[in-house]
Amino acid sequence: MATAIGQRATEVAQMNPWWRSPATWQNLDQDLSEVAASGLGYRADALDGLHKGGLYLLRGPRRVGKTVAVKQSIAALLAVGVPPLSIVRLAVDAWTATDLRTVVQNIPLPPLPEGHQRWWFIDEVTAVTGDWATQVKWLRDNVSEFAAATVVLTGSSSSALTASAGVLAGRRGKVANTDRTLMPMGFRSFAGIFLPDVNQLPRLRLDEVHSPTGAAAYAEAQLWLADLVRLWEVYLQYGGYPTSVAAAHANQPIPTWFVDSLFSVVHRDAFGSSSLDESQTTALTGRLWESTSTPLNLHKVGQEVGLNHVTVSRHVNYLRDAYLLWACPQLKHPWVPNDHAQDKVYPVDPVIGRLAHLRTASRPDLDPTALAESQIGMAMRRAEMSAGGQWTADESLLYLRTPARNEVDFVAEALSGAAVEGKYTQTGAWQREAATVSSAGYRGVLTTRNVLDTKAGSDGPWAVPAGCLAALLDT
Repeated sequence: MATAIGQRATEVAQMNPWWRSPATWQNLDQDLSEVAASGLGYRADALDGLHKGGLYLLRGPRRVGKTVAVKQSIAALLAVGVPPLSIVRLAVDAWTATDLRTVVQNIPLPPLPEGHQRWWFIDEVTAVTGDWATQVKWLRDNVSEFAAATVVLTGSSSSALTASAGVLAGRRGKVANTDRTLMPMGFRSFAGIFLPDVNQLPRLRLDEVHSPTGAAAYAEAQLWLADLVRLWEVYLQYGGYPTSVAAAHANQPIPTWFVDSLFSVVHRDAFGSSSLDESQTTALTGRLWESTSTPLNLHKVGQEVGLNHVTVSRHVNYLRDAYLLWACPQLKHPWVPNDHAQDKVYPVDPVIGRLAHLRTASRPDLDPTALAESQIGMAMRRAEMSAGGQWTADESLLYLRTPARNEVDFVAEALSGAAVEGKYTQTGAWQREAATVSSAGYRGVLTTRNVLDTKAGSDGPWAVPAGCLAALLDT
């Protein structure tokens, strides 16, 4: 035990360079140096507004920038005068739950300045083996300094973090908004990197997408229509992972190493307990995303890739648990999903949807219409999170099956009687598609490539360019 404590103490000292060099540590930090070198000027706000004494969970897929967000949050705390010796960061990949408790309880830390509380940032806690949540609960109950501390736990496993929220109930402090989610960059932030004037546009709530406020915002966004159409199509190719965005900004292809890294996230992390080989992983994920925009037929997908439907279902859940896939259930009645119907499934980011093609060019790329639909859905989900919703609420956005067996892509209570349909056309054909939405009793917003038409008034269907809608809704 003494040897283990000594080893962990050395690691902890290395993980906290601001203890020694509070003024210069950022210049030497590899993650922050890469962010500075990218020239993006992007900082995620997922850890803004932390309150003393709270225990926060930061969720999100691997490679999305959770570690960078933690380090940027530490830099922000130092900038407002939080003593460097009061901030502790632990990178706990491959630790055991016992290691975690040992470090917090027994490792000598720099003395806490008088009148201050500790700030703990525990990175990728879901990679810890063993019952880490119970250990954190014990520490909050029995170690007074840790009980009073502000604690941020980051992780990439939805099931582990959701389970931990139950274990930690009552130990998270008397603060609000303790569940945070960091997803790939939304389209508004992406577009703002290339065209800062986009940030002048108003922001729409979900209940405003078919409203006088929405109509005025679309008319304003039309002033940037050519740029928004172009940038939306760049976004559909590059997505919102910071590394990929940096490549787009430099007018370079997505780096091969990053594509391989994301594939490893799928194959070795999300599918870590699976027996699929790399070829099977590629075939399965490629086929899953081909089903984007239609209800997922597990039997059919399984037959086409040589797996049974139970295996396909299990791997869909692996992807969802790793924040790489989101599901859109069928509406049964307002606002309850039909548990007996097939869900639609979407990639959280265009690069995840295009991964099979990016790794093997002979495999088909994902259709732009399907990509656009998936990312309009993501824009609405991010808008919901920005308004205080939770990423884990898969039942907040649903699709509708009409009596005529047609489908409407997205309906939600938050849309206040509107429905959003992704067609990505650049002709008047959207009006034929609008008939399905209107017959279902909703005020339709048909997302097009570049057609804006709100002449039908307050009750009729509208056409709105996907890039305009995403720029106004997304984060």
